[in-house]
Amino acid sequence: MGASALVSENPARPDEVVGTFAQTSATEVGEILARAVEAQAHWAALPPGQRATLIGGVAHALARETNELVELVTREEGKTLAESRGEVQKAAEQFHFASQLSFQVEGATFPEEEVDTFTYTLRAPLGVVVAISPWNFPLSLPARKIAPALAAGNAVVLKPSPATPAVGSALVRVFQEAGLPDDLVQLVQGSEDEAMQALVADPRVAALTFTGSDEAGEVIRRRARAGVRVQLELGGHNLVVVCADADVARAASAVVRGGIGLAGQACTATDRALVEASVFEDFKAAVAAELARVRVGDGATPGVSCGPVATRAQFERLGALARAALDAGGEPVGVAAVDLDALEGGGYFVEPRVFAGLADDHPAVTREIFGPMLSIAPIDHLDEGIAAVNADAHGLVTAVHTTNLASATRFAREARCGIVKVNRRTTGNGVAPPFGGWKASSSGAFPEGGRQALDFFTDTKTVYSGF
Repeated sequence: MGASALVSENPARPDEVVGTFAQTSATEVGEILARAVEAQAHWAALPPGQRATLIGGVAHALARETNELVELVTREEGKTLAESRGEVQKAAEQFHFASQLSFQVEGATFPEEEVDTFTYTLRAPLGVVVAISPWNFPLSLPARKIAPALAAGNAVVLKPSPATPAVGSALVRVFQEAGLPDDLVQLVQGSEDEAMQALVADPRVAALTFTGSDEAGEVIRRRARAGVRVQLELGGHNLVVVCADADVARAASAVVRGGIGLAGQACTATDRALVEASVFEDFKAAVAAELARVRVGDGATPGVSCGPVATRAQFERLGALARAALDAGGEPVGVAAVDLDALEGGGYFVEPRVFAGLADDHPAVTREIFGPMLSIAPIDHLDEGIAAVNADAHGLVTAVHTTNLASATRFAREARCGIVKVNRRTTGNGVAPPFGGWKASSSGAFPEGGRQALDFFTDTKTVYSGF
């Protein structure tokens, strides 16, 4: 019996079907990989200028189809239209940037250590790359993986989340319309077990790049064949430290936007704010004022700033977590406005929450929340905040709010995280800088993004020439 079809739904109105998609079988995976191997050989042989032109064409195609893609991302994932527009723009920027990377697949020369020997390095594409992307950024995260992989001369097989198959399908269609060679970027849909095993363990796959949960990342580690290059961007448990000399209103705005924006469904979302005790009450009042400005509803409705969470599983998990926090004596700080008309559609709307007074061992304090919820607590001084950041098992992003340059510089130097923000929200990142966590947030050696992406998507060859 074949695998059941994927049915994509609108999280604001779950009875509304966005699309139905066939799940890829293990046999189809093998056929896809065979075509990818052939397409990659032709792609890698193109001069970099030709690859750059075609990759840049993808950026222009994304820009041309912005309105349609924005609507689709909001319908399928739940983001507000403004958030979806930002995602489409970021995806286009990834391909604009990667078109330049095509010219930067460079080697180096080295001093002569042996008489009449010229030593240099070359970079070569890996071959076929499998990109496995999550539902929370169904367009921009695949773009961050696919664009530099293509720039380096690789073929890509994209496996989007089963929760957002329509966006994944639309992205591959954009590649075709932009003129990328046939079979250079192909699509695997679903989560059928034999197909997934075939995808991650096939010897024709040179590299796996994955973004998702810690648990799913561990499955990838176990199933991947020995010797395949693996890049894992996993969870985050992101702490913010607010110093006594901070601009309290600005800090509160950044914390609420970082924790509630995107319905909290970002690996970089703020999970906990540690605030110096002398300004803690002022900070609570500022957070309440910020939360009162949040409007929850269908992301397609003008004025809504927090859409639904993406799946029923998210909705049920976050509801249970909020109830547990209240039962444990958590003090809600402020109230957001909820669009009552939107609730009539039975959507996956979660009331944004900021809790004070939770014990340090409560799950809403110790775990990645991945929803519109966070906690705040007082601390005595900056040292305590830095110690908390460094003691956390994860190390994706952290932030400090201060008007003291020495404090900011010290925090940036000592915080054991891959990304440090100063007087900024934890969410949001650029195209040119590298993106990657430390500790349990990443597999380690290869961050995503920026010019550093070429390190993951290429092999280095050293040549000793005696001419």
